[in-house]
Formats: sequence, C-alpha cells, structure tokens
Amino acid sequence: MATTLSGPEQAFDNVVTMLLNHFGQGWTTNAKANSSFVQGTVALLNAADGLHLIGEPGASEAAFDFDIWVDFPVDGLMVADDVAFSLFSGIAEDIFVSTRILEDRGVRYRFLTGSVRDGHLGSFHLTGPHALEFVTMHRLRAAKGLLFNA
Repeated sequence: MATTLSGPEQAFDNVVTMLLNHFGQGWTTNAKANSSFVQGTVALLNAADGLHLIGEPGASEAAFDFDIWVDFPVDGLMVADDVAFSLFSGIAEDIFVSTRILEDRGVRYRFLTGSVRDGHLGSFHLTGPHALEFVTMHRLRAAKGLLFNA
C-alpha cells in the first residue's frame, strides 16, 4: 500500500507535478544545468557559518538531497526557517516553492526552483544534535498543546 501524503507535502507534490506537466518531464533532468546547480549549492554551503555539508549530495536522476549539520542551537521554527531561507536566497531562481517536514533525524526542506529553461528539485535536511533537539522539543510542545516560539 502506498504512503499517503497529507497537507503541505501533498500540496508541494501537486505543484511539482503541475510544473513538470507545464515545462515537460525533462525540465529537472538537464545534466549540465543540474551539475552547475549542485556545484553552486555546495559552494554556498561551504561558505555558510555554522553549517556543514555531510558527504556528497544524494542524487537521483532529477533530485538532489543535501544533508546539513547545524552547529548552533535551533530554538524554534523561526530559527530553522531562517537557516533554510538564507540558503534558499542563494539558490532560488525565477520559480521557487518549498515545504518544511519535521523528521526523526531533523528538519527537511523540500524545494523546487528553476527558470523557463530548466528546474532543480531537491531538499535541504538540517540535522545534528541541535536540529534533533529542536524536533524533539517541537513535538513535545505539539503533543502538550504548547506550540509557541519565544
């Protein structure tokens, strides 16, 4: 039985499907454009303070996953989002969409960006002890009805 996505994840997938239908299934598979995109994203991550790329980006034919170690406390969604959005500002092209997913190993930000020529699909996965502590605390607050950011 297939896993059913809900809410933001399903909406994200629907937008990706719509854009692939609009631009064509090959929109995110241009090898030269994707190679340049990965090189630029790796350079951006290497220059970011307190963030470290873990290994090489995971890659499929049309998607790239960047595992990122966070070296500083993540005290709330606003901090996690600020990290992701600061990275997005360096990679976003004419078209950009993202969604946040709290996972057992950290916070994943799926994204799709591109122009009329080509697109790039992937995710930034914030991980490490600080990201894990944030996810645990956020889930505890949610379970107790205490969602807040100070």
